[in-house]
Amino acid sequence: MTVLPQRSVWEMIKEFRRNWHTLCDSERTTVCGADSMLLALQLSMAENNKQHSGEFTVSLSDVLLTWKHLLHEKLNLPVENVEVIDHYEDIRKTYDNFLKNSNMLDLIDVYKKCSVLTSNCEENANISPVSTF
Repeated sequence: MTVLPQRSVWEMIKEFRRNWHTLCDSERTTVCGADSMLLALQLSMAENNKQHSGEFTVSLSDVLLTWKHLLHEKLNLPVENVEVIDHYEDIRKTYDNFLKNSNMLDLIDVYKKCSVLTSNCEENANISPVSTF
């Protein structure tokens, strides 16, 4: 059963690659998966902590808590029961800037951009945003 969502995500990425020129500003865009998203979030949080407390560190529990909130927010899922860490808006801004400055898109952004191409990306209709992870 897990093969079908993986195949659908692969088809979505292939469609994105075919139509990158209409979806991206840069011709060299890296699509990052969940592991790269988590790393980018950790670096963004460490940068934010350095600005607020002077230390370039972040605890794993804070990263996972923020990860959960970020996913809920980006996937437009309910966030009422998800705790928010201090300075979340700054972390989110740093995360988005990190991806933009690195010419990277996460899978959620690819999903959203590909859904714009509804006529060319019909496979996207078979993918729920949650299945990208």
